[in-house]
Amino acid sequence: MSDAELVVLGTAQDGGLPHAGCLCRQCYAARLDPLRRRLPASLGVVSDSGALLVDATLAFAEQIYRLWQARPLKAEPGERFAPPETVVLTHAHTGHYAGLWQLDRSVMAARGVRVLGSAAMIAFLKANEPWAMMEREGFITLTSLPLETAVELLPGIRLTLLPVPHRSEWGVDTVALHLRGPRSCVLYLPDIDSWDAWDRDIASEAGAVDLALLDGCFWEPFHIPGVPHPPIRQSMERLAEVAGSGKTRIAFTHLNHSNPVCDPTTPEAREVAARGFHVAQEEERFPL
Repeated sequence: MSDAELVVLGTAQDGGLPHAGCLCRQCYAARLDPLRRRLPASLGVVSDSGALLVDATLAFAEQIYRLWQARPLKAEPGERFAPPETVVLTHAHTGHYAGLWQLDRSVMAARGVRVLGSAAMIAFLKANEPWAMMEREGFITLTSLPLETAVELLPGIRLTLLPVPHRSEWGVDTVALHLRGPRSCVLYLPDIDSWDAWDRDIASEAGAVDLALLDGCFWEPFHIPGVPHPPIRQSMERLAEVAGSGKTRIAFTHLNHSNPVCDPTTPEAREVAARGFHVAQEEERFPL
């Protein structure tokens, strides 16, 4: 593999689809048909130089396997494959980082996997167990990245953390990722409270990249307070001109299990496609 690629490793909200304890139409169908299942939102970047995982979800084991499959094969059946060299975390909601525990001696006994995030995210991990112990014992290294500053994490791949407004129960910020490679740019923004609350204009940010993977948690505003996310319908209105230009592919990810666009046969999913938008699909690949 001479060029880097981005791989979509998961597209559901933190609990995945099917969702724990849920027998709604979509969860019930997903329990019967594995093809309807969706793993929690995550991305990978692979190149000849290494691999990078974005967020460590409850589906960590399956997602690092998918990431390994996307790499040049370096292990045979009967052997083990290594974890990604680097994990970048977007925020401290449990569904986005708790999978890190599988790097300790109870599962992979990893050696110095680099875990990166904002200063607040890394301080949170260093102050709490088992993450502090995992660093002390050498399974991971915890390193903060500056906000709004491009950093080269793989040769030719530069990453910038962009702070976004999202509920912060433990004083830890949430970041979106801007990835720039030799061939394309990607904006990964799976969680935000609202577009109006951001100090950046989402239309300008999305219009400046080749691929925008955006928060598509709900189709309509969620009926229970305290879980703010911009509904897909609102986002499509706001980004209609960008989608219509044909320059940026806009795909919705981080889908709640109740979101009708999870099922491609629904009127809502057909509306997304008809308006020039997309629903992110797992194991899709994009050149970087």
